[in-house]
Amino acid sequence: MRKASTYSRLLIVAFAPLLLLRATVAQAQTPDSVCSYTRCGLNIIPRLTALDVVRGEREARVGSLAFLWPHDVSPVFSNDTLARSYARRATAHRRVAAVLTDAGLALAASGVVGMLRDGGHSRGATGFAAIGGAVLVSTSIPVHFAADADLSRAVWRYNQAITQSGRP
Repeated sequence: MRKASTYSRLLIVAFAPLLLLRATVAQAQTPDSVCSYTRCGLNIIPRLTALDVVRGEREARVGSLAFLWPHDVSPVFSNDTLARSYARRATAHRRVAAVLTDAGLALAASGVVGMLRDGGHSRGATGFAAIGGAVLVSTSIPVHFAADADLSRAVWRYNQAITQSGRP
């Protein structure tokens, strides 16, 4: 009887780590029903030509709000209506700012080229074009900042929804 008891104990000691390992692996493979902030949270990364919207710790790019040719970023925020409305406003502001910037750069460039052809003198239309272009670009700056603020609000609202509900 004593021999059977010792044998049972040895089996338990031998197989216990395997059972614990199996339980740990099974638990690790269970899908996570809660979307944590570190995995699903959004952030904004500035780039030379745009503000990129990235997801999680790995910063996977999920959207981009370009400065000169912007595309709609609201699909990234599809699970939260308030965040999506902020993202739509950000896209609308950025499109207005992009038109002002693009037109201003084109006008300023044509004015500068005209002045260079005239030997560096700003006469009439060339001076007006260069100054008008600079004014348009200057006017676009606050509109770009408004788009940045709306995109920031969209990200903040989206992340708030994640932390409150556990779902994006």
